[in-house]
Amino acid sequence: MLQLSIENLQVKYGSQVIIDHVSARFNGGNMTAVIGKNGVGKTTLIKAIAKLVRRGGTVRLYDEKRNYSSQDIAYVPQMGNAAARLTVFEMVLLGLVKDLRWKVGEDQIQAVTDVLTRLNLLALSQKPFHQLSGGQKQLIFMAQSLVSHPRVLLLDEPTNALDLRHQLIVMDQARSYTKETGAITIFVVHDLMLASRYGDNMILLDDTQIKTQGPPQEVLRPDLLESVYHVKVDVEKNGRGYFNVTPIAPI
Repeated sequence: MLQLSIENLQVKYGSQVIIDHVSARFNGGNMTAVIGKNGVGKTTLIKAIAKLVRRGGTVRLYDEKRNYSSQDIAYVPQMGNAAARLTVFEMVLLGLVKDLRWKVGEDQIQAVTDVLTRLNLLALSQKPFHQLSGGQKQLIFMAQSLVSHPRVLLLDEPTNALDLRHQLIVMDQARSYTKETGAITIFVVHDLMLASRYGDNMILLDDTQIKTQGPPQEVLRPDLLESVYHVKVDVEKNGRGYFNVTPIAPI
């Protein structure tokens, strides 16, 4: 089984410690939600796993069937004000080549076509990326990451600024890919109901470290949430098995 292990992960920005000796394990076929208040290092944690920031500690990916390489980890950033003048097809192709001046083979063209088809985006393939809606852009970033068939998918606030429909589309695609391929997906999210809906497991960060980790029913406890967010909350499990977290008053 595929497994990702992080041990004693530490990240500093100058003299400020952002992540301090964090350890965790992630299993293939599972999605893990990283939650916590603003500024506790959620994005920094997944960037450290992706080797996008300087870090201490170790990150190991175990797979019985193949060796680990940098291509096995894909990071999908928060959707910013990307205004690339490339077409949708070219944007996704950049997930396979570093420069569009490279010679592109039939296999790469087919891979892009396949992932656009999977995400129901093929009709947009020749449309300029900058003309897309926010939800469509986020799906293109997802396609750009999935086209290389990563074993680890890191999503940094993938539903940020999206309407309800596109939030579900983006997260449903992430879950489908995770379950179908046995990949590991780790996603940062503020919405605790979305975290419980899509997270098989959760990591609750607080004050540079992991406060607790485990399945939603063990993490989304009023006492833990109140100690981290400093807000009195009510937690209820709804009929679909997701957790509704209602803030009541600041503490």
